[in-house]
Amino acid sequence: MLTRGLDIVTPINFTVHDVFTPTTPARLTFIERESINNKLVNALQTPGKQLVVYGHSGSGKTTLLLNKLHQIYEDHIITRCMSEMTYENILVDAFDQLAPFFTSEKTTTKSTSISPSISAEYFGIKNELTFSSETANQVKKERYLPPQLTASTLGRLLGETKCCWVLEDFHKIKEQDKAKLSQVLKVFMDMADNYHELKIIAIGAVGTGREVIQYDPEMKNRIAEIHVPLMSNEENLQIIEKGQELLNFKMPQTIKKGIVHYSNGLASVCHHLCLNICNVAEINARINEQIEIEDKHLQAAISQYLEETSDTLKASMDLALKQKRSSKFDNCRLILATLATFGQDGAKQCDIYKEIIKQKPKYPRGNLTQYLAQLSSTQRSNLLKFDSYSDKYTFSDPLYRTFLLITLRGQKGKTTDLPTIFESFLSSSSSEIMSIIKDEMTKQIRITISSSRK
Repeated sequence: MLTRGLDIVTPINFTVHDVFTPTTPARLTFIERESINNKLVNALQTPGKQLVVYGHSGSGKTTLLLNKLHQIYEDHIITRCMSEMTYENILVDAFDQLAPFFTSEKTTTKSTSISPSISAEYFGIKNELTFSSETANQVKKERYLPPQLTASTLGRLLGETKCCWVLEDFHKIKEQDKAKLSQVLKVFMDMADNYHELKIIAIGAVGTGREVIQYDPEMKNRIAEIHVPLMSNEENLQIIEKGQELLNFKMPQTIKKGIVHYSNGLASVCHHLCLNICNVAEINARINEQIEIEDKHLQAAISQYLEETSDTLKASMDLALKQKRSSKFDNCRLILATLATFGQDGAKQCDIYKEIIKQKPKYPRGNLTQYLAQLSSTQRSNLLKFDSYSDKYTFSDPLYRTFLLITLRGQKGKTTDLPTIFESFLSSSSSEIMSIIKDEMTKQIRITISSSRK
């Protein structure tokens, strides 16, 4: 059924950008994640089982999924969801991507032929779409969804081509469109008897795992919710070791630990730092004579990384920390600094409040409620995310927590009085925070390397 079992062959000619891929799915340095591997493979191989894959941005969920699809599935198409896309836009996007499967050249090379009736149905809808595009309002340039292009029709077309459909960033689309797409999943489930490979895989952010199911309780046992956690230290270490073997450089264990430490569970950051190190060391492809990475390469790589991300981070922090009027409490800074002291999984509002009143006994509970809501919205850069199922607030990107923790650690070296640490942190401007981050990261690198050598 679904047993292609393709081996990933390492190409002869590859560059450093093929090895370390911070912005695209990893292939050469793909790491098998045993903790979730079996669950994902079982769900992919179960007829009618639909998937919701979710986790933090940068946790490696897309890389994991796409590598598994290449190994065990015949073909797949990807719709990259955006906030302005409607249900109709999403169906048309999937239909458009099926075009190569219905051209005569493609069809003759596929092991599975497509029946003439299905091909005729496809080209009939294609002609209708072309006509509707030509007659659409020229200002809006909107493509109308033909009556023939229903969820069932799309399911038949995908089923005939033995394709699965990946919806990337599912969480970005509007609620009413999510509700409609949940019905498409139900239709695909019901078509599994005829098309075993037919399935939708929705990829979303943390906290979106059950968004599909809540629209139709009947789907509860027919959807696999797969949470992709942040990478473990060992998994990030494997990325580095695979990369150094492919490119033929040697990296001391102390520097590997420094990269893993600052990656904070994010595969994308690990890839980014390694790529920067290779750039600093002038490693563009596999080298003939092995060289050893030094402390200075790591320090330069982190400085480069901070310079590349500082504008985005500063803009987000500026918006999140901006005070519109004078207030007794600098609410947003206080909340963010307190939440940063909790684990990566975040904290409940009551626990955040308990920590705040240790430093600010007269802090109003209502302020916390109000500003947690703001920090979880575009009003303040969506710095936080609320998971209604765990009842916890977390940083929307773990990097924010990392940077805040580094800042607090930098202040902690000057005093052991926690209230004073908070006051010092809260009085800093965003530009000062960035400067502290850069200085502290460099200092902590030296400490990490020095302690690892003992």
